[in-house]
Amino acid sequence: MEQKAKRKTKFALLLVTEKEDGTIRQHTIGSALVEFAAAILFLLAVAMICKFVYDSITIKDARKEIVSQIVTINNLTDENEALSVENATLSSKVTVLSETVSKKAANEDALSQETVENALPKGFPLSGSATMKEAEEGDPMLIFTAAVGVNVVTTGTGTVVSASADETYGTKIVIDHGNGYQSIYRNNGTPLVKTGETLGKGYILFSVGEDNQELGYQILKDDAYIDPMTLIDING
Repeated sequence: MEQKAKRKTKFALLLVTEKEDGTIRQHTIGSALVEFAAAILFLLAVAMICKFVYDSITIKDARKEIVSQIVTINNLTDENEALSVENATLSSKVTVLSETVSKKAANEDALSQETVENALPKGFPLSGSATMKEAEEGDPMLIFTAAVGVNVVTTGTGTVVSASADETYGTKIVIDHGNGYQSIYRNNGTPLVKTGETLGKGYILFSVGEDNQELGYQILKDDAYIDPMTLIDING
């Protein structure tokens, strides 16, 4: 028994239009054109779906990037605030350190000035009162005659350069005060200091007795004798 061949189903689109005069016209669109139009619509729908999915993924990635940037900004803000606090702390420490250094420098300058001032041979070379006259000949020199029991003392801080014999007075002690100043004490007593000793102002060099009441006192500035009266403080 023969089988009947299946007929392929065809589709047609019928369009009906009405004219102004009331007549009706029919337009038939073939199945091929309908299938083509359907395929086009399908492709458009697929394209729109793909675009929607792509846009969704892109927006999602963009949101992730925005969130990541916000987190980064927040972290940088926190770090900046921490650095600002640290900078303020360091600035405060620097200010305190600067003030400390300035005060120390000022104190050192004052101490240095005081040291220089104390070293200058400005003091009175005797621990008590005495008569005084200036040498009439030779280099500038003050000649004192002191009472027994008075001491010959340093007129400023310094180092003993020498303690040696003197042709006129018996003994000569030379003290270096720095800055080019030296003081010289000429007396017939026994020296109570040795070469190389560092002495403070008012340190005893000789004790005055009946045999050494006279003191010859001189000052050198840069190896040249100067008048002791330009520096000496008669009041002590």
